[in-house]
Amino acid sequence: MIMSNLLKRFCVFALLSFTFANPVFAQAQRGPATEEESERIVKLAAVADKDPLAAMSSVEGRWFQKWADDVPDYMFGPDKGVFWFHNGVAKGDLMRVLRFHHTVSTAAFQLQKKIKDPMRNEADDELKTLAGVEGVLRAYESLVAKNPDNRVSAIDDLIVVRNKGGLAEFVKKMPPMPRR
Repeated sequence: MIMSNLLKRFCVFALLSFTFANPVFAQAQRGPATEEESERIVKLAAVADKDPLAAMSSVEGRWFQKWADDVPDYMFGPDKGVFWFHNGVAKGDLMRVLRFHHTVSTAAFQLQKKIKDPMRNEADDELKTLAGVEGVLRAYESLVAKNPDNRVSAIDDLIVVRNKGGLAEFVKKMPPMPRR
């Protein structure tokens, strides 16, 4: 009886230990980004420019979302550009698609420029933010072309700013990202 309870406790402890250690172990097993993965993401970003909804819901899009969370040598975090879009500019499904496209655009940019952690250098972070906003605008234009109901005046205004050559300055003047 005592041995049975002891064995049960050990099994529960072992199961819980494995459950909590497995994700950490799996990430430790995950190596750095490969050249093939980088090429795959750059291609996905180009596809997402033309059809962001299909790219997001595709096998490649789902793979990318997991990959971006798991890859240990690159940091793909939010920036002030994504917070601008989240701050009431777009809502619901449109926001989800634009958020995905922002992430894949910034990841493609970082991979092409070999910028592993843009937060370490203010200039890199600014360039990453600009790349993400440019990607979001391309995705938005594609979404509006397919369905004019996706139109958002604040994003339309930003496209005018971009078309006049003022996007980089607009991004510089965006409010900073909220502190964690």
